[in-house]
Amino acid sequence: MIWAAVDVMDGQCVQLTGGDPDTARFRRDPIEAAHRWLNEGADGLHLVDLDAAMGRGSNDELLRELIMSANGTVQVGGGVRDASAIDDWIGTGVNRVIVGTRAVRELDWLTAMAERFPGRLVLAIDAREGEVTVSGWTEGSGIQAVDIARDVDGIGLAALLYTNVGIEGSLQGLDPTPIEELCGAVETPVLVSGGIKTAQDVRTAYRLGASGVVIGTALYAESVRIAELRGLFDE
Repeated sequence: MIWAAVDVMDGQCVQLTGGDPDTARFRRDPIEAAHRWLNEGADGLHLVDLDAAMGRGSNDELLRELIMSANGTVQVGGGVRDASAIDDWIGTGVNRVIVGTRAVRELDWLTAMAERFPGRLVLAIDAREGEVTVSGWTEGSGIQAVDIARDVDGIGLAALLYTNVGIEGSLQGLDPTPIEELCGAVETPVLVSGGIKTAQDVRTAYRLGASGVVIGTALYAESVRIAELRGLFDE
């Protein structure tokens, strides 16, 4: 699947480099951005409340408005750290909920949530040089990405979302090595994000075993177009 990223900070759709809020660019209306990507053929929307993820606020009402207006598949995340939040987002009609910080730190909690919401949770594995980061990519966890992927394989997650934080938003191209390692280590579907610049990067991700890609900066910078990506898999 091709997921179009709509990351929201201070009420605006932005793209960050390496998760640094000071690098925010491509500011625009989140609802307009979401509708554009769906109209251009994205398989789904990847919505993230960056303020909630970093513990600096919330764009809850705006995301709810966006979800209600979007006619498409949606996964949402950012600061989701308890069962009531998961249940609440599912109640808005989203297909999947992304969990990260608490899930990484408390695997027993993640397992319980996966049992309670089977096939509805995506674990965010946001890694810098192989180490999983938490709290909006601001802290290291001491856990290796491939290790946590193996630990949660088979508990009933919808997917793992691997983001290479070190090159996220950089448009420097995909780093294939960690993707190949992760996809080869688990049966759970893996979504890939970080560094994507061209259609060839997307092709590479799928060749390495990814079940989908989340694309942000490359869409906003127009270095890749969804129609071009759709054509890749129609060949």
